[in-house]
Amino acid sequence: MISTEEILAVSTNVFTTMVGCDVELAADTDELANQSPITGCVQISGEWTGAILVQTSGKLASFVASKMFAMEVDQLDKNDCQDTMAEIANMIGGNIKSLVPGPSALSLPTVTTGKEFDIRIFGTEIENSIPMLCNGEQLRVVICKGVS
Repeated sequence: MISTEEILAVSTNVFTTMVGCDVELAADTDELANQSPITGCVQISGEWTGAILVQTSGKLASFVASKMFAMEVDQLDKNDCQDTMAEIANMIGGNIKSLVPGPSALSLPTVTTGKEFDIRIFGTEIENSIPMLCNGEQLRVVICKGVS
């Protein structure tokens, strides 16, 4: 199992490197679902199979996009935030991939935006779901492991 500590370390490394903000564990709340979240997802196939989902508030996605693209938040559009979440999912997923048995491959990212949606990755079950805060905004990393 990929531990909470490993997920926190990977997430902290990605967000510190990309935008210079720390990540910390948070209380488990469902508030993120009410904030028009944006979710990036990558899948891992090979010796270990599964998926990594990274979900944030739209506000955090905009903050990170503004840092990545060196633009003001009000200059960003939906595509900029989706591109940012794709890159975050790719980076976190790639780092998680290095923690699981290999050889394996990482898929291209998929991004979903908006309220009231469910993501179901067939053939997997949730192994770990870690609520965190970054720049005062909610962030969640979910590890879905393939089941036989």
